[in-house]
Amino acid sequence: MRDFEGYEDYEDNEVFEEDYNEADDYGTHYGRYAGSYAQDVAGYSDDVIDDAFDGDPDAYWNID
Repeated sequence: MRDFEGYEDYEDNEVFEEDYNEADDYGTHYGRYAGSYAQDVAGYSDDVIDDAFDGDPDAYWNID
């Protein structure tokens, strides 16, 4: 790792890997299904569409 003035040298990603939890990101991704009713109108995230609708945003109509 290159040393830059004002920054301490530490192991890359060592600190961040300990604090990162993939579940913290769940439901925060939008865009893959942009333009679909499930995302644009109902507000479902890409993660929810992938899990609840098996990646098919058109399956939203059948959630009664």
